[in-house]
Amino acid sequence: MLPVWLTFIVIGIVLSIGNTYFLEQANHMDRKLGKIKVPIPIFLLFYKATSSVSAKFYSFLTVICKKKYAPPIGIATGMVFSVLCCITATKVETRRLHRIRDHGLIEKPDERIPMSIFALLPQFMLLATVDGITNTSISGFFRHQTPESMHKYLEYFTKGVLGLGTMASVLSVYVVGKVSERNHKPNWFQYTLNKSRLDRYYLVLAGLSTVNLFIYVFVAYFYKYKESPDGVDDEPEGGEMDEGFEDNKCCC
Repeated sequence: MLPVWLTFIVIGIVLSIGNTYFLEQANHMDRKLGKIKVPIPIFLLFYKATSSVSAKFYSFLTVICKKKYAPPIGIATGMVFSVLCCITATKVETRRLHRIRDHGLIEKPDERIPMSIFALLPQFMLLATVDGITNTSISGFFRHQTPESMHKYLEYFTKGVLGLGTMASVLSVYVVGKVSERNHKPNWFQYTLNKSRLDRYYLVLAGLSTVNLFIYVFVAYFYKYKESPDGVDDEPEGGEMDEGFEDNKCCC
């Protein structure tokens, strides 16, 4: 089980950027929708709604295939969406940086960028899809593959493995930053997002997620799955994004 379990960490790394860099990007973009100024927490509503809907995908899998195969298929699907999320975030960030350069805002980190905040909506919704599918699928994997006596710890298993991904994200930023400094080049992570190269970091995460997906498929293919015991119900639950952010603050 350990080789399969280790592949979940990369999912946690990708999920961590939602509460950090995604929100920091949103803080400095145009929030107007007509004459209405849209508060950033509205994205939390989109996130929760998308996560809850996508979590039901797991229930669909339990209907069309054997229960023991539903979790690994769901996890692989979540990994595919994580790749799509990172690619989308790369393209949006590239556009954002172009707007910054075109309007001379590189040295003005507190200025609003003339780009709608809703340009970030696709990557938020893709991330929510990853959250909803993988949280439910990983929980189902532990439920089916661990002894019944350990089922009361399922929530801790799921949150623990994804929490390791959040901690690993700090290490990934440090390592990627150090590597980007080679040959006396500027670090991709600067004091402001206007000078940083998050687009390149997102692209690295897309590559890492793709490699992780292939490793997972290889490991999952040779894993011997236990038959799911009768009477075990899988209840879909959407993941949750941190609600502890304010309109003008970010936790990164």
